[in-house]
Amino acid sequence: MKPLRILICPQPDRCAGYYIATNAPPDHPQAGQLLPCACTRRTQARAIRQHLPSKMQAMTFATFEVRTSNRAACDSARQFAADPWTTKYVLTLIGSNQRGKTHLALAIVTALLERGEPAYFENVPVLLDELRGGYDDGRFWQSFDRAKNAPVLVLDDLGAESVGTSRDAASPSWAQDKLYQIVDHRVRYELPTICTTNLTRKLIAPRIAARLWNERYAIVRAIADEADKGSP
Repeated sequence: MKPLRILICPQPDRCAGYYIATNAPPDHPQAGQLLPCACTRRTQARAIRQHLPSKMQAMTFATFEVRTSNRAACDSARQFAADPWTTKYVLTLIGSNQRGKTHLALAIVTALLERGEPAYFENVPVLLDELRGGYDDGRFWQSFDRAKNAPVLVLDDLGAESVGTSRDAASPSWAQDKLYQIVDHRVRYELPTICTTNLTRKLIAPRIAARLWNERYAIVRAIADEADKGSP
């Protein structure tokens, strides 16, 4: 079921911040839960944006160089940013390094934050390191729940976690399990998700690939490697 969003603050003069959506059907997973109103989401979005490095904030649609090889991906990213709460709520951007995948993902995040909609950017290897460290400092569930339940989430550089020497023999399996749990949860609850990867479908863990390439709710766009010979 689509995630519930309170579009207008019910009490703008004395906003309580969170309200129960009274029109939620009883079988909805968010029925009876406190949901942030529009002004609370704007406050959250402002805080997220303030913590984004300036270099990341500069990656917008206005600064993206559109070429023939990336035009389809850019068009899909713009459409996703305009309304990620449609029947197509997963966007996967694939292509070699330095082709603009991360730029487009951040452009979506920036556009949403500017409209007052919270959106989170997570680099997959960094997120997994944070989860591993969370076992020691007690922050595992906080980080895990943030990734699972973010209103809009970018999982950047999916697949990079399997490159290089892992910390222990169980690391690849553990990483795939955690990523699958995050992606599967977001798919089941129809939470908008953007993934970037330089791997083909065959090189991604089958359970995760099956979610990201499901045509019922997912859009996959590839950015070609060849140089753009046409005009923007």
